[in-house]
Amino acid sequence: MMAAVHALLGSTLARLCGSRTQAALVGSASHVLADMAPHRDLEIPQEAVLLAGALCVIAAARGVESREFAGALGAVFPDVENLIGRMFGISEERLLLPTHGRYHGRETRDFHGQLAIVAVGLASLLLPDGRCEDDRERGTSSR
Repeated sequence: MMAAVHALLGSTLARLCGSRTQAALVGSASHVLADMAPHRDLEIPQEAVLLAGALCVIAAARGVESREFAGALGAVFPDVENLIGRMFGISEERLLLPTHGRYHGRETRDFHGQLAIVAVGLASLLLPDGRCEDDRERGTSSR
């Protein structure tokens, strides 16, 4: 799964969490499930540009201290292993995360599934966060 898609999925699921810590953990768990679906991966330079764009959009929409940003970072973090593996020529079979090797989703040429996740992720950033005024004043719901 493209890293930007992982980030948007993590930020969307983070809206269901009560804290940034929960959001980061849910984001990491979503990474495993998303990697099992058929998808298309890109080369590292393309992935980096798209990921930077996605993180900038999430930060601009919700802030870097938001649950959404924490969920995005949590969702992307497991791909550090992929990056290290590619940089140092480590085979997929030797990677620790099972979905980076033997349980990795089937490679596909299309982007339809990933584009659907992107659309939902971007739409979720436009929706109100659902916290009531009392929560905002206390600062208890988002962080």
